Amino acid sequence: MKANHIFPVVLFSVGMGGGQLLLKYSAQRQVAHEQKTPLMRLLHLALDWPFIAGATSYCLLLVFWIWLLTFIPLSRAYPFTIISMAVATLGSWFFFGETVTPRFLTGLAIIMLGVIILGTD
Repeated sequence: MKANHIFPVVLFSVGMGGGQLLLKYSAQRQVAHEQKTPLMRLLHLALDWPFIAGATSYCLLLVFWIWLLTFIPLSRAYPFTIISMAVATLGSWFFFGETVTPRFLTGLAIIMLGVIILGTD
């Protein structure tokens, strides 16, 4: 992959991970509405700002991804999407206090090493 292609693909992946964090935050906020009817829960979800921000970011990132694929081969760009997993994992640990084990971090580091290897021609 060309060096000038790496930044936009990484930007896409970081955005996807950030979108996941927004959707997780929205999901946590929905617990307060558990006892309401499904229609009311759906309405609360549709009006929840983290949900709207996460869904909007996904829509914008989808357009961005299609644009990226006009000049980057899918076989080269797609491995970089795993970066979104690292962003979501580390963000869930930092923002939501979720457990991240050393074993998981080791596996994540191995995957990131693989992305680096795949990204260099």
